[in-house]
Amino acid sequence: MGRKKASQTIALLSDVHGNMPALEAVLEDAAGHGADAIWNLGDVVGYAPFPNEVIRRLRDVHAANIVGNYDLKVLAFEQKQEQWKKHKAPEKYAAFQWNWEHLSEEDRGFLASLPARLKVEVNGLDVLLVHGSPASIDELLGADTAQRRLEELAVKAGVDVIVCGHSHEPFVRRTRGAWFVNPGSVGRPEGGDWRASYALLEFRAGRLNVAHRRVAYDIERVVRATDAAGLPREFAAVFRKARSLDQLRDQARQSDKVLDAVGALARRCDYEREHTHQVTKLALELFDQLEGLHKMGPEERFWLKCGALLHDIGWIEGQKGHHKTALTLILADPGLPLGRREREIVGLIARYHRKALPSAEHQCFSHLTAKDQHRVSVLAGILRIADGLDRSHVSVVRRLECHVSDGRLTVMCRARGRAEAELRAARKKVDLLERTFNRPVVVDVSGSAE
Repeated sequence: MGRKKASQTIALLSDVHGNMPALEAVLEDAAGHGADAIWNLGDVVGYAPFPNEVIRRLRDVHAANIVGNYDLKVLAFEQKQEQWKKHKAPEKYAAFQWNWEHLSEEDRGFLASLPARLKVEVNGLDVLLVHGSPASIDELLGADTAQRRLEELAVKAGVDVIVCGHSHEPFVRRTRGAWFVNPGSVGRPEGGDWRASYALLEFRAGRLNVAHRRVAYDIERVVRATDAAGLPREFAAVFRKARSLDQLRDQARQSDKVLDAVGALARRCDYEREHTHQVTKLALELFDQLEGLHKMGPEERFWLKCGALLHDIGWIEGQKGHHKTALTLILADPGLPLGRREREIVGLIARYHRKALPSAEHQCFSHLTAKDQHRVSVLAGILRIADGLDRSHVSVVRRLECHVSDGRLTVMCRARGRAEAELRAARKKVDLLERTFNRPVVVDVSGSAE
């Protein structure tokens, strides 16, 4: 019999939720850090469309597995579907249904065979593996869980280390001589960081060291597969924004509140409605079609929308310098439910829709981080072109089609009638996007849209 290792390193995983690319990246990272074993705390299936692949990969690496609450819900779908259809959100119901229908019989049986908890001993420490808490598979433990509650659970468990998942929140806490460790979520992280989260536990002579890890993975592969599987489109934002469906709904409600305030400010400034909404439409089309180039997401798209809707409000004080006036009005308006940083970003997008390009000498721009300065440059560069494409204020341009290559960026316009003024204006305003992406931008008309 081989001698027991003085130190053992365990890769602690939880909440993979069917995300095979994230799992692959984590297993590779764990192997690179010398992990001796894999512990998986449940919720193997869920939002990403690779449930069978995830289960088989965990079996291939001989992971110690327990079942999660989501796994149990998928297994119960056949019996609960009529009840859930009446009460659960459509997106969540769709995920349960898809996973039930696509799990193989073998993998369904494997999930059903998993225990709800495991006790192991590692180098002098007793460890309890649970999904939620020692009291319930559904209990959420986090960094803000009351100390008294952790003490109660520590006494109930009677072990040295309690490892748990479910909350998708990585943390380490100690109470009553017991460690509580949550590795976060491999496949569906929360908190705004989309990278896969897991933990390395080093057990050495009765001591425990914990290192939380974040690992980038091919998130676009997951988004494409989710779309191809016919799963709800909201899931793409779940992965990209690292937020739950409920959190995204809360953000949407907040976004509606902001847009209501943006509209109210625009109306108070007697904005030109048709021109503004045409420019906003074109700007968002450009943003969507250039996603592969700028790599930005819903948050930046929302800032662009706000900046576009407010780009001309400075006209209330006259044409001269109206772009700078727009920035001033956005920063000063008490009704906008935006923090200082977001006000500056939205205001600068509006400010740079014409005239001077962003400069480190400009006060508000210089205050931003380098990342936010890049965001402003991209979004304002898009808005400049969109504004040029409605030079005549008669909504001539109907549709856009963008083509990106290593050598250039081409914007082809479909117009209803003559668009010479729009082309001249847009071609003059490609300067910021050209500077930002270091490539020429060509604007042309491909034919009539009607």
